[in-house]
Amino acid sequence: MNRPGLVVILAFVAALAGRFTLTRIGLDVPILNDVRVPLYLVLLLCLMLESHRLGPRSAAGTYCVLPILGLFGYQLLSVTWAPSHAVTGPMSGDIAATAFLVGVYAAMARWDRDHVTHVTLCCFHAAAWVYLLAASTGRGHAPGGRWAALGGGPNVFVRVMILGVITSIYLYLRSGDRLRWLVPIPGFLFGAIASGSRGGMVALAVTIGVALLAVRPRPRWNRLARPAGLLLVLSVFLAVTAGPTIADFVQSRFVEATVGQGYTSDRDVLFAWALRLFWQHPLIGTGLNGFHAIADLGEGERYVHNLPLSVAAEGGFVGLTLLGLAWFMLWHAYIRAPRTERGLAARTAAYGGIFIGATCLFSGDYFDARLMWILLVLAAVRSRPVGISGGRPLPA
Repeated sequence: MNRPGLVVILAFVAALAGRFTLTRIGLDVPILNDVRVPLYLVLLLCLMLESHRLGPRSAAGTYCVLPILGLFGYQLLSVTWAPSHAVTGPMSGDIAATAFLVGVYAAMARWDRDHVTHVTLCCFHAAAWVYLLAASTGRGHAPGGRWAALGGGPNVFVRVMILGVITSIYLYLRSGDRLRWLVPIPGFLFGAIASGSRGGMVALAVTIGVALLAVRPRPRWNRLARPAGLLLVLSVFLAVTAGPTIADFVQSRFVEATVGQGYTSDRDVLFAWALRLFWQHPLIGTGLNGFHAIADLGEGERYVHNLPLSVAAEGGFVGLTLLGLAWFMLWHAYIRAPRTERGLAARTAAYGGIFIGATCLFSGDYFDARLMWILLVLAAVRSRPVGISGGRPLPA
């Protein structure tokens, strides 16, 4: 069977590019200004041209995609009861774009899940290098010295950095414990800290906790000695050489502002407003973009920065139920697979999705959750040759 090649890389670029517009590089082209339009059209055309190569494959776990699409459909339907002054067009486009990407990755996972996941993880690793090198030049930094790159904010930057860490470990394990794949980890962690994203660091801690509880079999300490020693040496070297450049920033951002002053970037205000709107509209919520329209906290606070609370405020109990069902079905499809079909790539995608999901508790809107849905779909949906069901040949 032919494996998907460039179409996977194109899908990755389309997913990572987000809302990148040509105005960021000084161009203004109507319709095509939003790069999602040409990218998605080309991606759709490539998938259609390659569809005849799908071959004799079946898919397991595809049912987990239906609740996700159901959630997106409900959110688009909620436009009908949104406040009359709510601007729903851009957010509707974001949700439709996320649904499109989820459908694309589900189709590619049915094609050849392991290959698609491997290529996608390698792309994330390469992207982490590009972002780190771009940020290290000093360009693209956010106000206050927070590291960012390529037009994305610090909260985007930290996600790419930690995915770089996760994919470094994946490539190390896949290569047979070749230490060179671990070398960039201290640099990626340095970039994550330099982003100043407190939510990103908490999400990393959550992911590590989940991994420690789930990893089987338990790693042997003698096997961890060499990589741990290498990482320790590299981390000390990096801290001595580059640490002073962000020492004052770390002190002011993480210690003085967070611990000393209790600064929360107004997350407490946003979360309180979301809960208030949920209690006022408990069944179906305020409708799409109702939070921004009703709370009216200014252009800088257009969304809740917490996925479940945002769904609760704008979709009510029905939306929360659909969100919970989508997460449950992804988990169910993943654990239902025989352990032999939950390979290293699928497990890595699951941890990456968990990390992005944890960051969605502190930053981002509906479209910023797209990488979570994509990675979790790659972990849950799996392809098989026809005639295989649950690892056993079907009877003739």
